[in-house]
Amino acid sequence: MAVAAGIQKAGGTDTEKLIAAMEGLEFQTPKGKMVFRKEDHQALQAMYAFKMTSKPDVAWLVPTLTRELSLQETAPAITNKR
Repeated sequence: MAVAAGIQKAGGTDTEKLIAAMEGLEFQTPKGKMVFRKEDHQALQAMYAFKMTSKPDVAWLVPTLTRELSLQETAPAITNKR
């Protein structure tokens, strides 16, 4: 999905145009929006925190969403010197 979105935005497959087009590119995935951070090309997406809960009518633990963590909350530090 990222490659197709990048090629569409760049208007072709020229390497330098693709790099420029994909810096900051937002695109949809089956899990939701993903973004390539411009500073270091890191792919960012929301993450989900769950707790496992026991239910008397189910033989296994059931994941229960506790909260969604934003792109900003889950982004690793920028460590390159670009």
